[in-house]
Formats: sequence, C-alpha cells, structure tokens
Amino acid sequence: MTPPIRQTLSYIKNQLAIYDIDPKNKLGQNFLIDLNTLDLVIAAGNLSKNDAILEIGPGTGTLTHHLVELAGFVLSVEIDRRFEPVLQHLIPNNSPFELHIGDFLASKNRLDSQVLDKFIAGGTKFGCSQFKLVANLPYSIATPAIINLLMSPIPLERIVGLVQWETAEKITAKPGTDPYSGMSVLIQSLADCRILRRVPPTVFHPKPKVDSAILEILPNREKQAYLCNFLSTTVSAKDGPNRFRMFLRDLFLHRRKSLRQALAKMPMGVKIQKPLLDEMLIAQQLPPDIRADQLDFESLLSLAKGWWQIKGQVDPIKGFIEDSLLDES
Repeated sequence: MTPPIRQTLSYIKNQLAIYDIDPKNKLGQNFLIDLNTLDLVIAAGNLSKNDAILEIGPGTGTLTHHLVELAGFVLSVEIDRRFEPVLQHLIPNNSPFELHIGDFLASKNRLDSQVLDKFIAGGTKFGCSQFKLVANLPYSIATPAIINLLMSPIPLERIVGLVQWETAEKITAKPGTDPYSGMSVLIQSLADCRILRRVPPTVFHPKPKVDSAILEILPNREKQAYLCNFLSTTVSAKDGPNRFRMFLRDLFLHRRKSLRQALAKMPMGVKIQKPLLDEMLIAQQLPPDIRADQLDFESLLSLAKGWWQIKGQVDPIKGFIEDSLLDES
C-alpha cells in the first residue's frame, strides 16, 4: 500500500473542487486539516493489525487511509454518497476496507444492524481480536453514536473521537458541575472517559464555530456487568443499562428541582404517591431537597433500583410490559 496521503487544506479544497462537493454543515462536514491533531488521534487509537476499526463520517478520508494502513480491517460509514468516489479512489481495491453508504443510526436509540453485522463480519474475516471506534465524529450524531455503541453487543476495546467541546465536557463531567447530566452518568457507568486534547476550529475545514476535543472512552467490563446485575429484570439481565437510561432520561428533565419534586414529576410510567417516594428517599439516606445533579453514579444507580421496585409494587403488570419493551430495544 502506498504511504497515507497527508491531507492538507489545499489538498482537501482541491478534492472538493474536483468532485464538486459543497460541505454540508447539517451533516457535520468539517474535515481535519491539522496534521499534528491527526497524529494525536491516530496515536490515541493505539492501532495494530489485530484491530477492526469503525469510522463514522470519513468524508474525504483524512483519517481513513491511515486507519487502513495501520489496522487489520476498517469499516467506514458515510451518509453522504457524494464522497463515495473520493474514498474509492483513495483506498486501493485490495485493502482490508469496506465503505458503507448510509446512516449509522437506525433511530436515536438504535444502531443500524446492517452496519454492526458488517463490522463484526469484517473483523472476523481478517482475524481481528479487538474492535474500536476511531473517527472525526459528526457533531449531530456523536452522543447517540457513543451511547448506543457502549450499549451494543460489540465488545469494543476503545472509542477515540473528535467531538464538540461541549459534548466532551458533558461526557466527562463530575457531580455538582454545570455540564453534569444524565448522559454523563450513563456513559460513565459503562466506561472510563477522559479528554486528551482541546482543539480549536482552525484544525478543520470549513471551520466550525466552536472548539472540539479528542475524547478517549474505554469501555469497562466490570462497570457494565455491575450495572446489568444491579438493575437486572425478570426478562433479561442485559436490560439493566436500558432501565438506567430511561430512569436518568426522565429524572434529569427536572435536574434543577429537588430530588423529591423531580421524582414526583417523572413521566415514565404511573404517578407514584409522595409518601412512597419519601419512604424510598429515607431508605436511600438521601435528603429530599438534594438535586439529581448533585448525586454520583452509585447513588443514582441505587435510587434507580428503588424507583423500579416501587413501580413494580404500584403497577406490576405495567412494569412487566416495560421490561418486555426494553428487551426489544
């Protein structure tokens, strides 16, 4: 294979002109042009021929050619068909590479099963023992892509992505800080996360209006097993993350209210009478005036278990139906 092309600003502008492509902001088409940032992303991926790499949003292939050179297999998912000839010209035909044209997400809460099947099949075909995501992630899908991958059956070893700075702040946020949210808790309950580098808009073309970050997420099997077991259902232990996801989603709709008020306003399922909530908070040793965004992962997980137990007592039939729906998601 020829050495990877170092895609500078002039090179990318030339490619866009040749193929008559006008980047679309709504698709997050901001192409990496800074070679130092590119090297940092590649280094963070810790790539080897044992790796099957998933790349979302390859665009002009700034990162793609390097991934193909260093990894055992690469599946690149591109929603914009205009980039298909660009990538086909860039990557030699005999490479351990596959391009999937389409959306990575089937819905906000579900990955495209065809993409997952291709990723696993490609990694197996080329004898890869590790699965990773390394990508310059489009801003609009970064969060659902990361969450759904962490909750998927794919045994990911790591996720390295360029994401919007605000997204990176939320994912790595600590209790009591402004960026802390249900998303922070859910992702941190499944993985270890850290920001490797803040990068300015000038490393991209076209320049976005905000800073970005190189984000590293390492799925944690012990955390995942603990979450599954702690919130397991009569249907399946794997529903633990789904139950926690639903609970956090509804609880953090009222993150600025007291915990008692937020729980009373939970839209998920039947309304639970406040005396039952008070009993649960006492059992959890939580003051009713504390807020959800002041609680750490362990406290929120314990609270979620108490909540689901109360729901089962109040309406066990409805609870069973929700468990079944979780199993289908």
